[in-house]
Amino acid sequence: MGYWNEVFSSSYGKDKPKFFWWYPADTSKAEKKLLTKVDFFILSYACLGYFCKWLDQANLSNAFVSGMKEDLHMYHNEFNLANTCFQVGVILGGIPSNLLLTWVPPRYWLPGCELAWGLITIGTYKVTSYNQLYPLRFFLGLLEGTSFVGVQYVLGSWYKRTELGKRTAIFACAPYAGTAFGGYIFSGVKATMDGKNGLAAWRWVFIIDGVITIAVGIYGFIFFPDTPEATTAFYLNAEEKQRCIDRLVEDDREPIGDFSWGLFLRVVKSWQFYILTVLWMFWNTTVGKVANTVFQLFLKKDTEHTWSIYQVNNIPTSINGFNIVMVMAANIYADATGRRMVMIMINLGILLFGTICLVVWEIPLGLRIASYLFAGCDGPLSPMFMAWANILCGNDKQVRALTIAVMNSFGNALTTIIQQFLYPVTDAPKYKKGFPASLGFICGMAGWVFVVRYFELRTLKRKELDGEETSLVAVVLPNAKHTPSSQFLRNSTASLYPAVGLPP
Repeated sequence: MGYWNEVFSSSYGKDKPKFFWWYPADTSKAEKKLLTKVDFFILSYACLGYFCKWLDQANLSNAFVSGMKEDLHMYHNEFNLANTCFQVGVILGGIPSNLLLTWVPPRYWLPGCELAWGLITIGTYKVTSYNQLYPLRFFLGLLEGTSFVGVQYVLGSWYKRTELGKRTAIFACAPYAGTAFGGYIFSGVKATMDGKNGLAAWRWVFIIDGVITIAVGIYGFIFFPDTPEATTAFYLNAEEKQRCIDRLVEDDREPIGDFSWGLFLRVVKSWQFYILTVLWMFWNTTVGKVANTVFQLFLKKDTEHTWSIYQVNNIPTSINGFNIVMVMAANIYADATGRRMVMIMINLGILLFGTICLVVWEIPLGLRIASYLFAGCDGPLSPMFMAWANILCGNDKQVRALTIAVMNSFGNALTTIIQQFLYPVTDAPKYKKGFPASLGFICGMAGWVFVVRYFELRTLKRKELDGEETSLVAVVLPNAKHTPSSQFLRNSTASLYPAVGLPP
């Protein structure tokens, strides 16, 4: 029982705070005021920007089942190929973008990319064949690929371990809101603008989506605060800017590390790079990655019941609402208690139940609808895994930026393969290859989280030993603080256990 208690124990160790909702009990009024400003301006832009990204992705699916399929003659795997082009762009865009973010102010880079993808989104309304759709989706993915990994890097640059999970969770809710509102917007446009000025409703939606995206990009240019060490935000005074830097030092996550060719050596020597990338790849294999689409196609192809086009677009948004509630509940608990593994295993149990039901298939309608909700409830794991990565790589900003970007690129690559070969629209609604494969991958993820936790615990133990040896040096040589021999001992002790890298 000792081993299991350690695995599921709080990651805060002896520093575990009392249970709290947003701020720990000992947070000062000045700190709360500072965090309120930082929260508002970072999260407002981050969430709006990511909302726009997923609004566009949802609208492609909504457009496909609401007229684009017939208008562009997409009767085979053209929809999957369009998604593949988009995912290839996302895969290629994230890594160089995150490295650039350690040089170029995020305030200019991220909103700039958003303005560009807004223009491409508007241009999509003009397509007359699926062949024109493919390059547009590729460049859209290339630009949108900067959003998720860029914001994750910025979040990890501002917040402490006790703060990061719930902020990342709020950001993670944006895609579910975007996907849900995509259905609502499409329903409204279908009812009021279909045929206006000779344009089908699905074309109008891309115009509206692009205009919203451009407005959010302009907002980001004005208000997004960069990172603490480089911020020029007009709403933070000099003392507050310095406090933002000091807070991470207190959390033992002082951002160091500059770009050099040695960066890649630092990355390949770190266990975080390999272990976290595999973890994120597992997360990208769940039914949740295609949940809204497969639910829509089930409703559209259901021969036993009749569903209107509005029901086909709107009923699957229940997956989004369920995820939003679970994302916030799980990550607030994980932040307050540090018991991340407890929430991870609960979430994996929900995913297993829902996916097993879909594999069985011959179940009552009510249970089948519930199974889509449960199998699609992978949302809580995203902020938990990304917060985990930001914390575990917190002492080297370049390694952190590259690791997060590689995690996302490899995960998106796997999602692309799975969508193309395991979830083609021609296999709807039963997906005899996709559902069983996702079930197997969830079982693999359930085992892999213990690997991540093992490496985390091993590193924490090495850090504790490092602290004990440093204290021992101070006791043995109390009056030799500045002698060459004592400095050598201190340097030797510090070099034994690097902040990022394989523990000895």
